[in-house]
Amino acid sequence: MFVAVGTMLSGCVPTGPTQSAVSAEEAEKIAEVITKLDQQWGQAFVTKDTAFLKSIWADGLRFTQHDGTVFDKEAALADYEDNTDTYTSAVTAPFKVRVYGKNFAVAAGDYHETGKDKDGKPFSRRWRFTDVWVRKQMSTGERKWQCVGGHSSKLE
Repeated sequence: MFVAVGTMLSGCVPTGPTQSAVSAEEAEKIAEVITKLDQQWGQAFVTKDTAFLKSIWADGLRFTQHDGTVFDKEAALADYEDNTDTYTSAVTAPFKVRVYGKNFAVAAGDYHETGKDKDGKPFSRRWRFTDVWVRKQMSTGERKWQCVGGHSSKLE
């Protein structure tokens, strides 16, 4: 299963090195955008919002699961759509965004999901993740943040 990562974030503060072209205020705004996207990412698993995931996962996405499986965008979406689990909550905390210029950021945190599997058995899973975000020029001319890569490790 492609691990969801994000929602109900707390204490997000841009940290780490930033390029000189990014002021502390700009870094804070970028961190807020990434935080909001990550919150929505986690909620997409609860609400089954495939369209949102398609919009934030870059076409060139590479995501490595805890078992070593590597997903591209197509495989991640297929795994998400085939998932028969029912999620009741998705919480990410702690969560940090490191901003490296106007178009590059790295987010990391711990993620906890609860719900029931296809047989109705309750689950509670914990993960640690890192996601790489790039602000990309879209065909519409809009500049949009998308996740281009990431990794998750199972904690329990």
